[in-house]
Amino acid sequence: MVVKRFLSSILALSFILGITSAAASTAGSAEDPLISKSYIDNTYPDVVLMAPLKRLSDSLAVLNYKLSQAKAASETGIYSVSAIPNSSISLNTGASFVLLSGSAYLASCSGTVIDVTNGSTLSAGATLTIRHRYVAAEHTTAAATVLTFASIAVYGNARISAGNAPSFIDVSEDAWYYSDVCYAVQKGLVNGRSTQTYAPDDNLSIAEAIKLASCMHQLYHNGSITLNNYTDSSLWYKTYVDYAAQNKIVTKIYQNYTSKITRSEFVSIFYASLPATEFTGINTIYSNTIPDVKSADSNATQIYAFYRAGILTGSDASGTFYPDNNIKRSEVASILTRMFEKTARKSIALS
Repeated sequence: MVVKRFLSSILALSFILGITSAAASTAGSAEDPLISKSYIDNTYPDVVLMAPLKRLSDSLAVLNYKLSQAKAASETGIYSVSAIPNSSISLNTGASFVLLSGSAYLASCSGTVIDVTNGSTLSAGATLTIRHRYVAAEHTTAAATVLTFASIAVYGNARISAGNAPSFIDVSEDAWYYSDVCYAVQKGLVNGRSTQTYAPDDNLSIAEAIKLASCMHQLYHNGSITLNNYTDSSLWYKTYVDYAAQNKIVTKIYQNYTSKITRSEFVSIFYASLPATEFTGINTIYSNTIPDVKSADSNATQIYAFYRAGILTGSDASGTFYPDNNIKRSEVASILTRMFEKTARKSIALS
């Protein structure tokens, strides 16, 4: 009995000492015999990964919040414009745009600009990607700069302003033809009626069309325009008529050069101002698919060439051309721009 009591005392003492020793060890350390290896393997990887996973989760939450805020913002007034080099695209909260063609970069940003196409955010200096949509998140003001002639779909309160643009009191920055007028005037392809007015709704005369076509031809072949109005103001267009005849831009004599030109005749003259190689087709437009222009009609070959090259798209969704109507100076600026700047040309499909 004495031996048994002695052994029991020894075991009890060992148990107490073991507990004391374990308590003295640091929990979770290699010296702690109560913490198993499997516990460590299963517990510590979660602890190690918890911080970066939480940061990632927080970042995604912030991005989703910004996307929801941008989506909830007003997006009225969707329209498409052309922008000349050095133009600025200004953005405020909720505004967005899509770069359809050309090139541009984010010049400045206070806040967050989101590329909603791939879910990323942009920093100032970032190059913009064609066909991606960019949105200004909450509390954001930003500006992108156009590098080469661009076509832009604008949403909400985004604004396009042309760098060093001519100032016409009758051409507002939100007009669909604004950038085209700026480009055509800067290139010397067309002039305003005066230094202050462009007269976008005025119809073009035959004389004016011949002048513009002659200037287009000279700029294309010589790199600059040196033609000037004739000294006799009543025949101011004679210089251009002579040039057009010499270069086979116009091959007939008109009875009244001051009368308004039809859209069909306008295309005929301008088609002759550039080589046929400049009218390479980008659109598949089959014969007789323009509703009011059949293959046997006068100037049909040139009109279809303009549609196929993306210079003309028609006046409605069906591609109606209205060949016998007169043409406005706003439309002329758009056509001149597309003729001279291929990145401004449009895609169209008719059936």
